[in-house]
Amino acid sequence: MKETLNEIYEEMTKGLFVPLIFYFPRRIWNQFDKRKWDDKMFEDAFDHVVLIKPDGSDALLNNELSNRYFFIKKERLDKNTFKLLDLQKDLDEKQFKFLLDKYCHQIDFCRRISMWMVQNVQTDITDLTKETFMSFELQQNSFNEHWKYVQENFVDAPKMEEAPTDGILNKKDFKAFQDLMKPAGILSGAISTTTDKEEEVKTPKKPKKEKKILVTEEEANTLLLRTVFNLDI
Repeated sequence: MKETLNEIYEEMTKGLFVPLIFYFPRRIWNQFDKRKWDDKMFEDAFDHVVLIKPDGSDALLNNELSNRYFFIKKERLDKNTFKLLDLQKDLDEKQFKFLLDKYCHQIDFCRRISMWMVQNVQTDITDLTKETFMSFELQQNSFNEHWKYVQENFVDAPKMEEAPTDGILNKKDFKAFQDLMKPAGILSGAISTTTDKEEEVKTPKKPKKEKKILVTEEEANTLLLRTVFNLDI
């Protein structure tokens, strides 16, 4: 096996997070610290759909077409499934079980958050188009199908609670969302992104920063294991 175990895991993690469609719900943040998050400087950070494209770059979507990216997502998740099947033969039992456990925790986070967004995005973003909403649904279906296959076909996959259906985020979910906005977070550039059409977006008055790739495998790994699943790494 030419790739190291860590390299394999990082590549599989990227397949989960890229591409991705999401938004930060202001009402959730305000429940925890309304005076801070209700400030106008965060106006462009909340209740705007953001798309992470297949190359890892990000843009405010502004209801441009996005469905095509989520057919790519299904292909990438299928590729991860094939990789797991190969690894099951190539790795010893302890190595494979360790990798599978970490990977399943990340799928679990993705499926729970994607379900929450499908349940709530039309309430939080009133001008959402049917096409954009369909992208959220395609994303959720892709995560659910991937999760179901892994759970049913790998006996060592950890068994976890079903994703919530009541539309409620718990404190762990909020903490994970919150850390996405920190300077080291994987979605930290969301406030100052541009649209696909390069339209000007109102942002806080501060020095412009170079646009960067938002998702790295290491950051995604650290974020999910430390803030969502309370694992020390």
